[in-house]
Amino acid sequence: MSEIKIHGQRAILIEGNADEFVPNSEPAAGMHGFAIMVPPDEAGERLLDMLWRITIAYVGIPSLLRSRAKVSKMVEAVMGSESRHPKPARKRSLG
Repeated sequence: MSEIKIHGQRAILIEGNADEFVPNSEPAAGMHGFAIMVPPDEAGERLLDMLWRITIAYVGIPSLLRSRAKVSKMVEAVMGSESRHPKPARKRSLG
């Protein structure tokens, strides 16, 4: 049975058996899992992107996550991408 671990305005984290989140999937049988739900906005998408990248890095090379500095760099890379996107120019007021 799943259990809500975090419930806030920006995200909900639910922990439980993977069968609850991915029913009818043989690879998920007996695994432990988390479901993360975020609002459908840009900040939520950045959070999911960051978590996805960290998960993929862990699957490929678990030793990457042993260093706090490396994890911090991954988080900064994803969260800092907002500052690299060009922002619309502001209109100057006449006066």
